[in-house]
Amino acid sequence: MSPKDNTSIFSYALALGILWSISIGTIAFWTVAEEKKSTLNLATAEARAYFNKDQAMRLWATEHGRIYVPATDNYPPDPNLAHIPERDIETPSGIALTLINPARIIRELDQNYGHLYGVTGKVTSLTPLAKENTPDEWEKQALQRLMNGEKEVFELTRINGSEYLRLMQPLMVNPGCLLCHSGQDFEVGKPGGGIGIALPMKQLREQEAAAIVSKVAILLILWFLGIASLIVGARIISRQVAVRQGMLQKLQRSEKRKSAILDTALDAIITINQQDLILEFNPAAQKIFGYAREEVIGKKMAELIVPESLRQQHYEGLQRHLLTSETTIIGTRIETTAMRSDGSEFPIELTITRIDQEDAPLFTAYLRDITINREMAQQLLHQASHDYLTSLLNRHSFEQSLQRLLDNMSPGSRHCLMYLDLDRFKLINDSCGHAAGDELLRQLAVLLSKNTGQKDILGRLGGDEFGLVVRDRTPEQALLIGKQLLKDIREFRFYWDDKIFSLGMSIGLINISDAGQSVTDLLRLADAACYRAKEEGRNRIIVTSQFDGEILQRRRGEIDWINSIESAFDQNRFVLYQQPIIRVEATPGEKPMGMEILLRMIDPDGNLVTPDKFLPPAERYNLISVIDRWVIRSTFIWLANHPDRSVLPALTTINLSGASVADPLFLDFVLEQLQTSNLSPNTICLEITETVAITNLSKARRFITELHDAGCLFALDDFGSGMSSYGYLKDLPVDFLKIDGQFVQDMDKDPISLAMVKSINEIGQLMGKKTIAEFVGNEEILTLLRETSIDYAQGFYFGKPAPLEDFQHSRL
Repeated sequence: MSPKDNTSIFSYALALGILWSISIGTIAFWTVAEEKKSTLNLATAEARAYFNKDQAMRLWATEHGRIYVPATDNYPPDPNLAHIPERDIETPSGIALTLINPARIIRELDQNYGHLYGVTGKVTSLTPLAKENTPDEWEKQALQRLMNGEKEVFELTRINGSEYLRLMQPLMVNPGCLLCHSGQDFEVGKPGGGIGIALPMKQLREQEAAAIVSKVAILLILWFLGIASLIVGARIISRQVAVRQGMLQKLQRSEKRKSAILDTALDAIITINQQDLILEFNPAAQKIFGYAREEVIGKKMAELIVPESLRQQHYEGLQRHLLTSETTIIGTRIETTAMRSDGSEFPIELTITRIDQEDAPLFTAYLRDITINREMAQQLLHQASHDYLTSLLNRHSFEQSLQRLLDNMSPGSRHCLMYLDLDRFKLINDSCGHAAGDELLRQLAVLLSKNTGQKDILGRLGGDEFGLVVRDRTPEQALLIGKQLLKDIREFRFYWDDKIFSLGMSIGLINISDAGQSVTDLLRLADAACYRAKEEGRNRIIVTSQFDGEILQRRRGEIDWINSIESAFDQNRFVLYQQPIIRVEATPGEKPMGMEILLRMIDPDGNLVTPDKFLPPAERYNLISVIDRWVIRSTFIWLANHPDRSVLPALTTINLSGASVADPLFLDFVLEQLQTSNLSPNTICLEITETVAITNLSKARRFITELHDAGCLFALDDFGSGMSSYGYLKDLPVDFLKIDGQFVQDMDKDPISLAMVKSINEIGQLMGKKTIAEFVGNEEILTLLRETSIDYAQGFYFGKPAPLEDFQHSRL
């Protein structure tokens, strides 16, 4: 509702309120006046009653002529009646009586007994006999008016501050009056004086006030109820008007929205009547079908947009619905085909609604061009089943295709499965970036596709791993295909920027002759054969069967180790060991410079398992980072909770795997654990092997740099095992070089090993790195280390690995 309408309603209510208030006020004024008038009438009636009483007493006394009362000392004869003969008489019994006139009777009644009725009456005259009957000022004026012919005089006056109604009527002279007033020139039948009544108004006024208050209170209640009714009525009317106007506005908005929807809807909206004539054709319909609105209004819809092949079906369905109300499409979303103005057909999504009007039903069709949807659906279907990078089948679709092949195998069918893994793919990824790695995989997918038949199944299984099912081939034929693939890969050159890379590939091949084998087992077996090809030197193919005992045994062994690792976590059977790191020039009793944290597993029988047994399977099945996290967390907790940190070595070293170094989340984990444990970062040294550092150079550099900036120290473990280490060493901010133990343990017997140790130490010293010699087993080796100026040593000569929980303050 608009403010103007709202103001108008309340203006009317205000006007009615004023009129109602005036009416109630007028009634109240009239009521008060009537009460006052009624009070005056009642007072006048009472005064006249009292007058009549006194008048009756006077007439009675006058009619009886003479009234005598006993004369006493308290009631002597009236001197004003001395002129009357026989004023005083004596009864035969001797009682003295004296004459009393009516005026005295009335006066004495009022004086002696007036308190019984509260109203006084007085006989008075302008020429009174007794001075007690002398009129006051008001009575004089009233007597004069009576003498002038007025029949009655009454007036509200105040006596001693109280309100009284004073009334006086004339006393007409009769013959009996002349007995006492014979000498006053009174004439019979004319006024000789008057009787005055003084009626107190206090009680009547109190009754009047109570009545006025009661009636005014009722009127006030009526006024309040009326005003409240007006307010409530105004609000109700205002709300009703607001509701009506809101409904009207909604209707108007609805019409506008309907028009806007028709004009702006992306879907075509077409309305037809029961004759199939078009009544409405919105802009979207014009755009989709290529017709102007003016061209189609009033024409049959079927002839314009329904393909000829569906036209008869459209007419029959419309007529059947009009006759029987049966329908298969009204209110249902369906997909069908429509026709544009140029005759081309395209897929649409269609919904039809029916609106019944008074004369005939109307049908509105909502049509959407789903050409793009169909194309997107096909594209999504392709993306769901194919690898986004190489456009080969993804792992899920590859496994589904392999399963269908197994399900449809007939007796005598022969197929082969290859598991292909690119060699040293990480080297290209790390040295040139992921963009180079992605491009390599795309080119490799093209290369592999050229060497497969149309019936073969080729897919990317993940990372740089591929699967190939060679259908309807013997193992010998599949082997030839595999060898050709290896040859093509060897001859292939990958170019990126100014670098040229040659590639290799490891292939595991398995013959599929039993439909009962599961897809999972086949892939695991082929994967194991591929892994064996890598172990035997890479760039080769290993052929196995579904029943290869060695491969199966190795695979089962790895699976068993994975189960053992998982159960060890569940049962808390991992333990930490430590081995001291000693300064080479240390004196007897000197505290170790550091200790290396080592991991052990306790098997269910209580036997100690060394990491060379369970870490390789853990690395292969991506459990190594979980183990690294456990070691970091457990070590930090132990160090933080140690009761006397002063007895601990200055440095604690912890080994990390390549998977953890390459995991950006692991870096955040280490930083979080450092902060949580409140350890000093410079007491922690993280060890990575030179192989890990070189294979994941860019990630290793970032990992080492960020933790080094946080205060941690780093050591390159097994340094010297790869002679390419020197070229990368200057790019890595490490603090220690741990010389490969294979050189250290033989340096007292092999001059070449001694020369290698000296060379590594010399280069490390030149680069400002501290050196640590591993596998020190005797005094002779220690002496050579001192002569070579090695900084620190570690080995059985100083102490075998021992449980971290049993750590004591060790000294040489």
